[in-house]
This record gives sequence, structure tokens and C-alpha cells, in this order.
Amino acid sequence: MDNETGGIAPNRSQSRNNDLKNPEIRPEGQEDSDGKSLSRIVSGPPYSIFTNKAKIFIVLMVSISALVSPFAATLFYPALNVLADQLHVSESLITLSVTTYMLAQAVAPAFLAGISDQSGRRFSFLICFCIYICANIGLALQTNYAALLVLRCLQACGSSATIALTIAVVADVATSSERGTYMGYATGGILLGPAFGPVLGGALAQYLGWRSIFWFLAIFGGVLLILFSIFFPETCRNVVGNGSIPARGVNRSVLGYMQQRKRNADLESLASKKTENGEKRKLNIPNPLLTLKILGERESALVLLYNGFFFNGQMIVSAGLPYMLEQAYGYDELTIGLCFITLGFGCLVSALSMGPVVDWNFRRHAKRVGLVITKGKQQDLRNFPLERARIEVVIPNHAIGTLALIAFGWTIKYRLHIAVPEVILFFVGFGISTAFNTTNTLLIDLHRDAPATATAAVNFVRCLISAGGVAAIVPMIEAMNPGWTFTFVGLLYVVWMPMLWIIMKWGPKWRAEKQVKKDQEIAEKARMAAADTRSSVEDLSEEEKTKSPG
Repeated sequence: MDNETGGIAPNRSQSRNNDLKNPEIRPEGQEDSDGKSLSRIVSGPPYSIFTNKAKIFIVLMVSISALVSPFAATLFYPALNVLADQLHVSESLITLSVTTYMLAQAVAPAFLAGISDQSGRRFSFLICFCIYICANIGLALQTNYAALLVLRCLQACGSSATIALTIAVVADVATSSERGTYMGYATGGILLGPAFGPVLGGALAQYLGWRSIFWFLAIFGGVLLILFSIFFPETCRNVVGNGSIPARGVNRSVLGYMQQRKRNADLESLASKKTENGEKRKLNIPNPLLTLKILGERESALVLLYNGFFFNGQMIVSAGLPYMLEQAYGYDELTIGLCFITLGFGCLVSALSMGPVVDWNFRRHAKRVGLVITKGKQQDLRNFPLERARIEVVIPNHAIGTLALIAFGWTIKYRLHIAVPEVILFFVGFGISTAFNTTNTLLIDLHRDAPATATAAVNFVRCLISAGGVAAIVPMIEAMNPGWTFTFVGLLYVVWMPMLWIIMKWGPKWRAEKQVKKDQEIAEKARMAAADTRSSVEDLSEEEKTKSPG
């Protein structure tokens, strides 16, 4: 891998210095010989020094780590009835453990996201895995209901932040023009977990007992802890920049430490220099209010609400599927778990195929406005129709997901051959996953400076909405039948669709206003810093005059 495994191109620092000394800038709005307007081109250091292979390796690692959150939620489902019997509580009380888990899952990332944006991704990943392992060991050994609730909340704290960290790593290493592809790779774990978790959980519960579920999760977390400690490099741009600043302390992997020793003289001299963020990096106190602040921004709030409500469709299908299949077809737990596979396959196909489509649409719009895309360089997107480039991919998949949800409900209502609802589940997974991934990509584009905090906001909204949807779906099916239940949900999504048009039309204006405000704040801080420096110099000069003889 690039900055820690020896995969860096030679003369990294020399190239970096040359780029900084000789920036090639074409002013924005300049016309070429054909009279076409060109956007500003900045030739400087690459956005990331990681090679494409290294990026794929990093993104696949975090994608696997993101499985811990959906696995912790969905492997637990097949054991609910058994746990109720073992702990001598009602089914409604045992279901409460699912609700408390989702509430803790909504809140926890807001604390760790701020730490990761300032102090590094590795540190936050390692904290998550340690909490996760301890919680699962406790859950495997617990014998009473109160311990179950407390430990499930602790488990959520250790697992949920991995999703925010996964998306943040993509923002660290991938530019806006290639982010769609890498987001597809990264969210594979997030989307596959709810589909395949019940299959694995059902098999474990049926053949090895419910405690084996938590022992499996503890072992899975332990393997991730070892792999990340040894191999995973620091990617946070506030810590290592584009990867050219050597990581130090806990931000440096074991493999990175061993390889840095071989080129100690060169790297230690660079590491001893002041970084752009100060001489020493201190652990920041997490501020969860930064996540809520994103909810106060007009464009981000609309993206978050759309993302949360639409993804809720997949969550209610996952939560209601066991009940519907048992009632309609009389399937047992393991067979029901196998029926989740087509939903997961739809998510997988979406992750692998639609990312390149998102990037293609970005390049198409870039060509229209004369934005030159240089591989490995982040583009200036201030005058780029970013919202349109992303939302155009969302709209057809919004329609696919909505129609598939409605059709799925009626196939279950009339008990058609199981192959029919299974095929439709593929399109449910494909349409909803594509919309979810693409709106996530848009939100990261809007918050490139704090991607983990932005994703924590996604998680906060998504989990709160899903908690309500999961709690309501079975009573709705009992009262309305599956056909009308999912028709009702589909009609809500039809009503929700104009929100995409609002984001496309007004988003660029809101984004420009936000950028102007941010530039003004930066200018004001610079002015105040200059004034403080001038005042300090004047005070020092007066003091020297006072001390001088005569």
C-alpha cells in the first residue's frame, strides 16, 4: 500500500515539492481556441498518493468492517423467540432489545465521527472493534434481560460507527469523479449484511444455539482488530494529508512501522516537520452537535430525509419478510433466511454495476460544462451541477424500487409461487441500494472536509426512521394485508419523489451560499489571527524599548 507498504511511487517528496512550487492554474472562465469556456485547472499534489490497487484494498477492508453493524442487528433476529423463552420474558419485551439497539446505533457514531475526522480513522476503528468484542463476549455469557439490554446498547456503540468510518475512508482516497465506483465497493458490506445476516444467524441458532451467534461476532471482531492493526493505513486527510505525511503513533500500522524503519532517515525528517495542523496532534473531545448541525443545512437536511425514508423500504422488507413468509408459505427459520439471498444479490449487483454509472454521469456533465477531469486530482465543483449529476442516477432507481415494493406486497398477498416474490426482491434491493449509495455520495461531496460526521448524520436519520418502520411493519401487515401495506409505502415514495427535483433545482444555490459564508468565516479568522500577531509584535517591541538603556 502506498504510504505504508512500499507501494509509493519513487521521489514522492520531490514530486510533491515541485507541484507546490510550480502550480499550473488556468483562471476560471478562460476560453480556449475554440471559444469554449473552461473551468479552473489546478496542477498540484495528487488528491491521494495511494495507487488504484491500494485504494481497492483499503476500501474492501473497510467494506468488510462495515459488516459488523448489520450482522450485529440481523444475526440476532432468528434467536428472538429462543431468547424470550430462555430469559423468561414476553416477545414484546425481547423485541424492545431491537429498538434500544437501533436507538443506540443512531446516536453512537456522532461521538466517534468527530474523533476520526480530527485524530484519524485507524484510532476510531480500533476503538470500535475493542468495544464490539467485549460487548459480544458479554452477550454470549449473559443470563438476564437487563444485561441483554445494556450489552446490546454497548454492541451498537461498537458496531454502528464503522459505517460512518467506511464512507469517510472513501472520501479520503477518492475524488468526486471516481467516488461513485468506490462508494459501491464500500457499501457492499452495509447492504449485504441485512440480506445474508438472517441466513447465518438462523443456521447458527438452529445448529449451535443462540450463544454461538455472539461468539461468532466476537471472533469476527477479533479478526478485524488484528487485520486492521497490522495492515490498515491511516487515510484521514487531517492527519496524513494525501498520504504523503507519515503517520505516527497509533495512526501507524504495524506493517507501516516496520517499513518506515527501512527508510527511517527520509521519513523521520519529514515527520518532524510541522504539519498544516500543528506540531503535535491531540485527541479531540468528540462533539456530537456537529452531526446535528448538518441537519440544520437546507440541502443536507433534504438529502438526509430522502435517504433515510427511502432506505427504510429495504429495512421494513427485511423486518417483515420472516413473518410474511411464515404466514403465506409456512417456511421454517432456515428456509426464510435463504429467501433473503435474492435481496442481497440485488444489493450486490447495484454496488458493483451502478458505481461506474454514477462516475460516467459525472464525467458527462463535466464535459458539458468544460470541467477538465485529471485523474487523481480533486476538481473545483463550485460551478458544477453536482446535484443534477447525482440525482439523475437516483430518479430511475427510485421508480424501480417503488414499483418493486408494491408488486412484492401483492405477490405475497395472493401467495404466488415463491419464485415470483424472490425475483421482485432482487429489484427491491437493486433500486433502493442504488438510490441509497448515490445520495450518500452526494452528501459526502457536500461535506468533503468532514465525511465521517456527515455519514454519522446519515446513520442518525436512517436508524431513527428505520426504528419506527421496523416497529410498525408487522402490525400494518396484520391490519391491512401485505398488498395494501406496501402499496401505501409505495404511494408515500411517489409523494416523496419531488424532493429530488427540489434538491436539483435549489441545491446549487444553497451550496453557493454556504461556500460564500464559509469563505467569509475563513477570511475573518485570518484577519483576527493577523491582528493578534501584529499586536503581539507591537507589545514585544514596546517591551524591548522599555528594557533598553536610556
